[in-house]
Amino acid sequence: MPRPSLASLLVLAVAAFVAAAYFDRNPAVQAASAYAEDVATASAVLYVSLRGVNAVLSTAQEVELGGSLVVSGSVQPLKALEPVDDTIERISDLVFAVMVFTGVLAVAMGPVSATGCSLIALATCVWILDRRFGGGTVAKTITRKLGWYGAFLGLAIPLAFVIASLVADRMTEGVWAEHDAIVQEITASVSAQADLPAGDESWFSAMAGLAGDAERYQTLMAEVFARADDLIRAYIAILSVFVFRIVILPLLVMGAFFVLVRAMAQRAPA
Repeated sequence: MPRPSLASLLVLAVAAFVAAAYFDRNPAVQAASAYAEDVATASAVLYVSLRGVNAVLSTAQEVELGGSLVVSGSVQPLKALEPVDDTIERISDLVFAVMVFTGVLAVAMGPVSATGCSLIALATCVWILDRRFGGGTVAKTITRKLGWYGAFLGLAIPLAFVIASLVADRMTEGVWAEHDAIVQEITASVSAQADLPAGDESWFSAMAGLAGDAERYQTLMAEVFARADDLIRAYIAILSVFVFRIVILPLLVMGAFFVLVRAMAQRAPA
């Protein structure tokens, strides 16, 4: 394989410096950040929904038999909802973690790419000096590793999320649609029974109107409890879709890139 000329190395160094300086205009970085932001926004919507359900179930547990809502009571038949409530709370905590993680990814994607491009530029400059003035095997080895690992940070990581954004929806849309429909069905049925005002789609808002109607509240919570397994299963499946889209799939692609980069970095210098 012929060695690159000094002119081509100089062009590569300048291009890497420009990419590092203007990382926010890099199309790959913009697409990867947008993908992470979309997942973060969707997970935030799911988190709010989960916390609303959690609040309703927590309130329901304080309903007295034959009375209105109170802070404490001697007879609270809806305490049977506590395992469901605790499970949904734990799911919401996991969704919150995914939301924060994706938000960090969206912000960090540009700086990470800029760091990688800077490493490429530095490695290219050292390579130019080595070609110009001569250097030892150690310098060539360090330069090779610096450049390839810089390429992993600057190019492979954003590209991994770009690739994930292109295929993730197709791979998960069936699971998402199926379980989102279950969640919508359960919450919509409760909202309908709660005489939800026209134009208001909030289940929690509907439940707030039942605060003084303990008997009806118990009836509605019994319906939720009867389909608790379906509701929890649907929420877990939706959470799994988020984890697959933002963690598992990008990691698989990055793993393939990393194997390639490590193999190239460990090659004996020419």
